[in-house]
Amino acid sequence: LPGVEIGGTHSVNTRISFRGISDRDLDVYIDGALQTNYMYHHMGNLLINPDILRSADIQLGANSVVSGGRGGVARFETRDARDLLDATGNAFGGRVMVSRHDNAQTSYSLTGYGQLGERFDVLPYYHNVNRDNFEDGDGISTIGSDGTTENMLVKLGFDATANQRFELSYDLVEDAGDYTQRPDMGVRTNAAITGDILLPTEYDRESINLSYQLDLGDMIVLDATYFTNDLRLWRDERAPVAGGGFVKEATSDNQGLNILAESVLIDGNATHTLRYGVQYFDQNLAFNPDLVGGAAAIIEQEARSTAVFIEDEIDFGRVRLRPGVRFNDYEVDYVSTGDTGAFSGATFGLATGFDVTENLELLAGYSTLFRGPEPAEPFTGSGGTKIVNPDLEAETGQHIELGLRWTTQLLGADLYVGVNLFETTLDDYMVEVDVPGTTTGERWDQNFGEAVIDGFELSANLIHGNWDILASYSGWDLDTSRLGSGADDADFRENGDTATLDVSYGFDSVDVFVNWNVQNVAELTTGAGQVKPGYTVHNISARWTEPFQVNGLSLNVGV
Repeated sequence: LPGVEIGGTHSVNTRISFRGISDRDLDVYIDGALQTNYMYHHMGNLLINPDILRSADIQLGANSVVSGGRGGVARFETRDARDLLDATGNAFGGRVMVSRHDNAQTSYSLTGYGQLGERFDVLPYYHNVNRDNFEDGDGISTIGSDGTTENMLVKLGFDATANQRFELSYDLVEDAGDYTQRPDMGVRTNAAITGDILLPTEYDRESINLSYQLDLGDMIVLDATYFTNDLRLWRDERAPVAGGGFVKEATSDNQGLNILAESVLIDGNATHTLRYGVQYFDQNLAFNPDLVGGAAAIIEQEARSTAVFIEDEIDFGRVRLRPGVRFNDYEVDYVSTGDTGAFSGATFGLATGFDVTENLELLAGYSTLFRGPEPAEPFTGSGGTKIVNPDLEAETGQHIELGLRWTTQLLGADLYVGVNLFETTLDDYMVEVDVPGTTTGERWDQNFGEAVIDGFELSANLIHGNWDILASYSGWDLDTSRLGSGADDADFRENGDTATLDVSYGFDSVDVFVNWNVQNVAELTTGAGQVKPGYTVHNISARWTEPFQVNGLSLNVGV
């Protein structure tokens, strides 16, 4: 997908960025549970297992007031028992997955699913990934990859009526191993800074979701989720660190409520699709710098956000309008220093679509942005010296986007073309800095002016018979010239222009599906003057469904 970067150099370093904006400024959900976190700058903030995912709904840019992420929203949904029951037609079943990778990694997963009576369904799931240190493409042995990731998921569904459903889920991800101090950096970088130091590390996520769905047709479709989402980062730094270290632990205990409703009204020649709801999110962060000795004080922080929103997608036929408004309220409490801050503001959005012809649609959108100061980085203990700047303003801005969608026939094939142009302006951009004149190490957030991201995305998808060919090209530029001295642009993930070609073909007679994907990222000189080399990655894979006529079996190979 053009504009989306997903990946990481380590199992504890999964990162997502949209158009260069990091996941700290995206709304990322797993089964309705908001994943917003910032634990440690050398690790990722997301623990997502793709093996059990059913779908991923990606929306680039702040194009709707339904979401508060200034870079966009990603909604991941995991499978439930109904997905597998509907696919097999059986009342009970199971799935076993086993894989081996020549970069010293093996994994397996076990899934059960069943219908318990007429109204209840259940899905238990377990996934295990075991990694060892491997050799990279240059034949250099890695360090800090030896570890294990386990994921346990249990879902219980209850169909109260034909149009009401409750679902309770428990999701536990545990990652443990002997990892480097900086898992987001390569072997050479870690070795150059701290040698071959390895630290016993544990990084866990525990989520509990209770969801309710109501479908009364055009009158109302309601989706409500209450969740708890707790993260824990533990590391033993005693033996390897010069001068002696400590066992450290940071936790982020989160809870929230998401309510989203949709109603359809017909008024003359116009159809109104109203989307409205409430979002509440509460974070409680704690850092214990000496878990064993217990002599150091625990550093605590809290943050709470509440939003109410409504938008109306009005369909006049060839013309569509979508105005919306969102009211934001945000509070942050640096418990250890006793400082609190409150920020509020309304954001607005207006999007439009116009069908020039049956095959050509023009798109345009404008929205305003809002962001309060996030809590200090927990694992470094920064919350112990963080205070609120009395002159701090909430970060605001605007997002403008233009686009077109064109479909046509080309040599008997279906051709789909998409173009996006966008500009995101961040006003009163916030950066954490030392308090001027401090003698006790106090820090606060300070407004530094304006940052601008502008870019484009081009894509063309050609489908003919069993062929599916997708080509895309995207790029964006970051302008920090108006931020002023002392600003840090670490919130952005700069990379060069990206060209991607994805070619797929299905051999129906033997039930084999093959895919080739190539991605080229151009060299880039960042705003800080650093040169990031370009690179090209090829992925080739094949999937054979029911080989040798073995029912339910599939084989996948890739390089």
